[in-house]
Amino acid sequence: MHIIIGSDGAARLDRPNDFTAFSIKSTDTAQAAVLSVLAGDGSSAPEPDHVYVSVDAVRRLAGGGDTEWEAGFAKMLAYAGSKGWLDTSGTSIKAHIEDS
Repeated sequence: MHIIIGSDGAARLDRPNDFTAFSIKSTDTAQAAVLSVLAGDGSSAPEPDHVYVSVDAVRRLAGGGDTEWEAGFAKMLAYAGSKGWLDTSGTSIKAHIEDS
């Protein structure tokens, strides 16, 4: 699953059923630029090439997934939590920012 930030500055979710990957793909890979697009749905991470993305924002971008999607997403979040990729509140998941 990847959040794609288009040249129009809008974010969309690509491959929403791929629960084995999570990143942000953007032509502007600066943390500040990505956070600007994510607005209140993102926050900075300690690494300059990462941001935290709200779990609720991922759900919204997925279009309100069905029960099967929610189960897969829950497993992804549990795995991310076991690797330290969730924020301390568990409400945001860390994403690597990649050049699109």
